[in-house]
Amino acid sequence: MDWRTVITITHIIGTVLGVGGATFAEVFYRKALKDGAVDETEGSFLGTTYRVLRIGMVLLVLSGFGYLLLTRLSGRTEHLYDPRLWMKLTMTVVILVNALLMALRKIPPWFGAAISIVSWYGALVLGIWRKLDASFFTILLWYAVVVAIAAFIFRAWKTGERSP
Repeated sequence: MDWRTVITITHIIGTVLGVGGATFAEVFYRKALKDGAVDETEGSFLGTTYRVLRIGMVLLVLSGFGYLLLTRLSGRTEHLYDPRLWMKLTMTVVILVNALLMALRKIPPWFGAAISIVSWYGALVLGIWRKLDASFFTILLWYAVVVAIAAFIFRAWKTGERSP
């Protein structure tokens, strides 16, 4: 098995854990807050889900660096100018900053959830959509619009959380 295959498998596993973790984190969080509080069992499920999400992010970042290194070493540097690549890198940074801001309670949970879900799924879609012919700024604009729509939906979705 060559390095590209190992990196690809690791990247796919990281993506699956990240997208799945983000999805279940939101499902479990919303379910836990239906009664207005997170009990011990719900907290345990959320903790496990966040751990899976973090493992996915670590695998994704490491394999992403592996891809960049292989691209550079193979001399196929034209790929480094792909707008999809730059948007996926941007989304990865947004996911990391968002997680930090959520942990520090600097942004509302509904907004952090919208950013997380849209970023994970957006990166997944960009990874699959090989024939997308759009500029970085066009993709960024669509990303911002979808985050805004998701934030509106999550804010309107009643979960029992207190409004600021």
